[in-house]
Amino acid sequence: LVGYDMLFQDDGARSQRFAPYSANSGFYYVRHNPRTVYLFTSLMYHTDMINGSHQDVLIQLMTEHASLFGLKVKVLDDEDFPTGFHYHRRKDLMKSIMKGETVPYVYHASW
Repeated sequence: LVGYDMLFQDDGARSQRFAPYSANSGFYYVRHNPRTVYLFTSLMYHTDMINGSHQDVLIQLMTEHASLFGLKVKVLDDEDFPTGFHYHRRKDLMKSIMKGETVPYVYHASW
């Protein structure tokens, strides 16, 4: 994980709107460096594109910055970092968590 600029939980949404990362912007890690500073400066300049959640605009900008400036983004493993998508669509994982067989680092109740 050392080589990445940003780490995200998997949002579960696989629509074009959130491609290619399907990253959940409710809980994520950002390494402070020139690439991420520039990304978030760009996000601030694009606030007029945000309608409700900033997630889709952030993903669009991440895709652009990955291509143009070498931004490195990783979506984390869903068993260690589940979200509301997993609550609704991965009953097996939720049962495993409730039994203590799987112990996630973070659970973000999105969706």
